[in-house]
Amino acid sequence: MLRPDVAQPPEDGLSRRRVGRLGGVGVGVIRFELLGPLRARRDEETLDLGAAKQRAVLATLLVSANRPVSTARIVDVVWQGAPPANGANVVQKYIAGLRRVLEPERAPRSSGKLLTLTAAGYVLAVERGDTDVHRFDELVRQGHQQRAMGDLEEAAASVRSALSLWRSSEALAGISGPVFDEVRLELESRHADAAETWADLQLDLGRQASLLPDLSGLIERHPLCENLRAAQMLTLYRTGRQAEALEAYRATAQLLKMHGLTPTAQLQTLHNRLLNNSPDLLPTPDPSQQLTSGGCVRIDVLGPLRACRDGEPIDLGSSKQQGVLATLLLSANSTVTPERILAAVWPDDARPDNGSNVVQKYVAGLRKALDPDRAPRSAGEVLTLTDAGYRLEVPPRGSDLDEFTGRITRARELRVGGELERAAEELESALRLWRGEALRGFVGPVFDSARDRLNDDRASALEDHAEILLTLGRLDALIESLPAQINEFPLRERLRAVQMEALFRSGRRAEALAAYAEIRRLLVDQYGIEPSQDLQSLYARLLDDERSQGGNSIPAIPASALPDASWERAAAPRRTRGQRIRWKILAAALPILTWGFACGPMMGVLAWRRRSRLLGLAAIAYFALQWTGAVLFSQSPEDFSGIQDDIGMSLMIFPFLACSAHAAVIVAPASSAAERRLAGAHRRVAREIAARSPLDAQRLGIGRPDLPRTFDDGGLVDPNHVPAALLARVPGISSQHAALIVIDRTQRGPFTSLEDLSQRGLLPQPLPDSIADHLVIVDQSKTLSEAPE
Repeated sequence: MLRPDVAQPPEDGLSRRRVGRLGGVGVGVIRFELLGPLRARRDEETLDLGAAKQRAVLATLLVSANRPVSTARIVDVVWQGAPPANGANVVQKYIAGLRRVLEPERAPRSSGKLLTLTAAGYVLAVERGDTDVHRFDELVRQGHQQRAMGDLEEAAASVRSALSLWRSSEALAGISGPVFDEVRLELESRHADAAETWADLQLDLGRQASLLPDLSGLIERHPLCENLRAAQMLTLYRTGRQAEALEAYRATAQLLKMHGLTPTAQLQTLHNRLLNNSPDLLPTPDPSQQLTSGGCVRIDVLGPLRACRDGEPIDLGSSKQQGVLATLLLSANSTVTPERILAAVWPDDARPDNGSNVVQKYVAGLRKALDPDRAPRSAGEVLTLTDAGYRLEVPPRGSDLDEFTGRITRARELRVGGELERAAEELESALRLWRGEALRGFVGPVFDSARDRLNDDRASALEDHAEILLTLGRLDALIESLPAQINEFPLRERLRAVQMEALFRSGRRAEALAAYAEIRRLLVDQYGIEPSQDLQSLYARLLDDERSQGGNSIPAIPASALPDASWERAAAPRRTRGQRIRWKILAAALPILTWGFACGPMMGVLAWRRRSRLLGLAAIAYFALQWTGAVLFSQSPEDFSGIQDDIGMSLMIFPFLACSAHAAVIVAPASSAAERRLAGAHRRVAREIAARSPLDAQRLGIGRPDLPRTFDDGGLVDPNHVPAALLARVPGISSQHAALIVIDRTQRGPFTSLEDLSQRGLLPQPLPDSIADHLVIVDQSKTLSEAPE
């Protein structure tokens, strides 16, 4: 599906002069929306259109807008050959209900101005622009005109805005009948034509690098549309994936054959040109790479944010202005609304009152820095304004993030093709792009979520690289580099598996077994997570001193395995920040309040709970020093003037002060990057359980913070079951969104995937990482099928 965070058509385009036209009073503009579930809105208010049959009556009038529709015609369309006994009276009742909703200020027994009765039937008066279908057609027509004039950029934006008006894949969703089926079929054909136009424009603009994800969704929606298939083939070819382009043609021909069709002559010609590597199929340069404002701009975020033009650094201004740029870069080449920018850069309650104006100010500053030669009031080439928000144009490899992603993708393709040396080189080049912590210096849920996702991508790249080096037999390099990588990502089992295998093949069997003991102690003793079944199998093989078949490769180790009985011993529920601070204060105060005599017992309890020898030794040391000091002090003369007295007092005071500081550091640590990584690891484990075994997920209470449980799922929330108050705690979900989610799942049934939340219009699409990272769907239908008879 196309992402909806693209330019939306301006609502100001609707004729505001019509406000107050109904009965001469200010009742607002009525706008009808058919491209999805039928909806009517007065300004920003969604109207209650009543029962299903009443909505069907309105739909019948809308598809024949401005033309009279007889009562008999309405009965035939809505009741489909099975009319009620008093059909005319029922229609009259529903018309009266619609008039109350659409024209609430209409005087009793007056004819009204929006919905009138004539001798030929009922007429719904709809001006051009009053429906999203009219707006869709107008934007597509405008796009064709702009294309004919050579303005491809504006043409693509217009057509994309038209496509974004569709709120679901079905027009008039939920209203059945042959007449509505014909309307849906005709509208879907217009959607397919617009999608073809938009894809062609993207190819003309040289934007094939970012086109594939959207094309996949469009082809899924219009599987027999050969022009979209042709665009997909050409896009694959232009991005260096000729084999996939030819496979796409084969799949298309096979699908058409199943429907008794054959590929058109144009599609067959394109196939032959792909086979022959025709030079005219190569892409034209992306205009965004040929900036007229004085060179190419590159923006990097894999470390401190920086930007340069032709190698020369660019001053990006204040920290807030840089935060705006970072937010735009995380959604490069897509429109970002001012609300999303505010939520990212000002994540707490301290947002500016005039937030949109503040964002506009910082965007203006960025435009001066990134596009200094832009003419005043012109659209610009790097940072553009659309009807829905701001869009940062980043050409291929115009950021280290884009280059990193591209190299990783290329490396994995090379690995699948058996070109391991080149794959290793691509991965090394990708990893060298990192200059430190991604998005360093930016705080807030949006940046934390993006940082965690990028760290996860980096860890996956390190795992791929390590496995390739193991296959190539570069054991010494692996053994030298892996400890630092494991120290950075201690929970990544694939890194541990490679380390065990490399040590084993180097003849260091004891160290290989010790590496497994270390990861198991970390997972089980501290976090309540058993090693995966694959890692356990590898350990058993090493323990039996048996080499894997061929001795040159190991299986890819997933992040976790199916749960067993050990999952019951998971960590306790996570404490809130306030609870952590209270525990920290209590732990620091206890040694002082007891004059240090609680130091030994307190550290002993912590040592036992954490299975830590160091804490155990600390407990013994505190206990010994405190009691030694007490004994020396008690045996000193009464004048309190000897060295023995001073030593005794020192041994009593300094240990309990040190113990207080020690306890304050280690008890209930405050939120940190390490804790976020641990929470992210718990969420990944919980998601894999939910995907592999929904019954176990339900048993463990994954996504159910409203239930008593012992399993730590990292703070996941299942939107199908939790109350609105808990949903509103998810970063990025307001109390209003939470209430709408609860109402929607009650009326329309549970969500089957996170994408449902966007497709039903409840949350933005694509779902922001800060929201998706904390949500999980446990498929209840699978739990029923898994349950024992």
